[in-house]
Amino acid sequence: MTVDTENYKNLLQENAQLKDALAQRERESEKLKMTNLFMGELFDGISEEIMVVDPDYKIVDVNRTFTERYGVKKAEVVGKKCYQVKEGAGLPCHSEDKPCPLKEAEEQGKTVQMTHRHRLASGDIKDLMLIMYPIKAQDKRIAYFVEIVRDETEYRNVIRQLQASEQRFRTILDTATNAILSIDEDHNLILFNNAAEQIFKYTREEILGKNLNILIPAQYGDHYQYVRRFLEKRESDLIGKTINLTALRKTGEEFPIELSLSYMEMEGRVTFTAIIRDVSEEKQLERKLLQSERLAAVGQAVAHVVHELKNPLMIIGGFTGHIRKSLSNDGDLNKLDMILEEVARLERLVAGLGDFTKTYKLVKRQADVNSVISDVIKIISELYPQDKYGFRVFLSDNLTEISCDPDKLKQVFINIISNGFEAMADGGIITVSSRRTRDGIEVRITDQGVGIPEEVLAHIFEPFYTTRERGSGLGLPISYKIVEAHEGEITAVSEPGRGTTFIIRLPER
Repeated sequence: MTVDTENYKNLLQENAQLKDALAQRERESEKLKMTNLFMGELFDGISEEIMVVDPDYKIVDVNRTFTERYGVKKAEVVGKKCYQVKEGAGLPCHSEDKPCPLKEAEEQGKTVQMTHRHRLASGDIKDLMLIMYPIKAQDKRIAYFVEIVRDETEYRNVIRQLQASEQRFRTILDTATNAILSIDEDHNLILFNNAAEQIFKYTREEILGKNLNILIPAQYGDHYQYVRRFLEKRESDLIGKTINLTALRKTGEEFPIELSLSYMEMEGRVTFTAIIRDVSEEKQLERKLLQSERLAAVGQAVAHVVHELKNPLMIIGGFTGHIRKSLSNDGDLNKLDMILEEVARLERLVAGLGDFTKTYKLVKRQADVNSVISDVIKIISELYPQDKYGFRVFLSDNLTEISCDPDKLKQVFINIISNGFEAMADGGIITVSSRRTRDGIEVRITDQGVGIPEEVLAHIFEPFYTTRERGSGLGLPISYKIVEAHEGEITAVSEPGRGTTFIIRLPER
């Protein structure tokens, strides 16, 4: 028997190649098994709920988290509709307030994400984040959908608690009567409550992000130096204390404030928070109280002086006049006339002092303040040269008559306007305006004079205090007492070189 050696060798080679191919396939099969085992373990080990469905809502696969959550076995749900297993419904669960993620992903052709609130059998509410991934085949058709469900209940509860806490904080912040504002390390405003808007006259939109200098200029309080020192040492003797400063409103008005300071440090950054109280009214009341106390003290002293001077002056004047009748020498008569003239001047002064010390008994009636002002302007216009002095008058037409003594008010207006003309040696304009307020009527009289320094302004309503050579210093104190008798108030604001404004407020009653 003859053996074809060449064919035998070929058979052996093919056999060896076949064995190698089989071994390779076994290795690949083993590797695929290991990969599938790994993927299966990974699939089941993910803490999020995973479900694979086809376009007909039929469940293809689920992971262990899914089966544990619904208390089922994989074999019990594979092949069933997802809405049957998850919602116990007979139809796809799609509504406006709770859309179906599969339907949304199918219509949009891309991954969708949404949040559903789910009520458990126990009655607890769960916030679930649903992410639906469409899986496309080679022909670009969607073959499957993979839904991943993440339980965000705890996270969303924390968010809701933070939102509620922020709302409570915002409510407290915006109902506070004091201004509350915060700045960062760069002195930029990052918090500004409702009271701050009312006090400083800025809106949040106007002020947030701006430098604190816009409210408290450096000349009123050097916050740059304070912040720099605090950041260097992380300590300050101002924290927790009340500081008195001057602030600036949007209108340009300066006003006194009380400021309490605190700070908070987070992630290495420091935020400074100030609680600010506008003490303008308190300071004004303090000045009025001090003014009243001064006037009361001076009034008592003046009343005593008037009493002591009245009779001696009468005696001196009487005897001097009697002696004059018995003399004929011109030199002696001139001397006695000088004595009589000075006695007359002193008597007028004493009469003025009497006006200041007496308690005013007003003769009240219903009267129109605008008419009183108009009468005063007519009178004074005749007394001063019209080519040198003039008036600008802005009288409101919605004033009602008030209960007052118009003759006494006329005296007040004459005193103030006359003083204004005296303060304008080179001539000028007096501006008179009236307006209705919530509690009554306000009259403003403004001159274009030299103005009154701040240290003088505090004393202008005190008797005998005058900066004029011919003034007695009684006109304004008497005006003060007349307005006070009407239960009103009179104040003055002035700036050297820019004139003075007197403000008279009268109640309606």
